[in-house]
Amino acid sequence: MLVSSLSFSFGESGWDNISSHNTLLMHFRGYKRFFRRTTLETSDYLKDDCLIMNCTVGVVRTHLEGPKQYSISVPPSDMGQGLKELLESEAGCDIAFQVGDETFKAHKLILAARSPVFRAQFFGLVGDPKMDKVAVKDVDPLIFKVSFFF
Repeated sequence: MLVSSLSFSFGESGWDNISSHNTLLMHFRGYKRFFRRTTLETSDYLKDDCLIMNCTVGVVRTHLEGPKQYSISVPPSDMGQGLKELLESEAGCDIAFQVGDETFKAHKLILAARSPVFRAQFFGLVGDPKMDKVAVKDVDPLIFKVSFFF
C-alpha cells in the first residue's frame, strides 16, 4: 500500500522569498481541498496576474515487500532415454555401420557430439560428409552393439 503526501505553497518566490505567512500547506489523500476561483483571485497570492505555485509530492511506503520467491520443480533429465529411443526407432538415421552380418543405423550428429573421432570422420577435414555407410572389421557385432549404446 502506498500513501502519498502532497503540499502546495503559494507565494512570491519569483519576486521575494516565500515567507511563512503566505504559505498554505495541504496534506491529503485525493482531491479534498481546492481554492475557489474567486478566493484565489482576491487573495494576496496573485501579483500582476501571476501565480507561482510550488508542488511537492512525496510517496511513503507503508508496507515493504521483498522479492517474490518462486519454486519451480525441475524434473530429472530423461535425455539419455530419449536418445536411446530415437536410436532404436531408427528415425532420421543417416549412417549405417556394417559389423559382420549385422547393420547398425545411427545419427551422425549424435555420434559426432559424443566422439571427437566421429566428429572428424563425418565433419572434419579428413572425413567425408556424404558418407552413409561404414564397414567395421575385426569386431564382434555384440561387442559393437554394447559400445554403440554406451
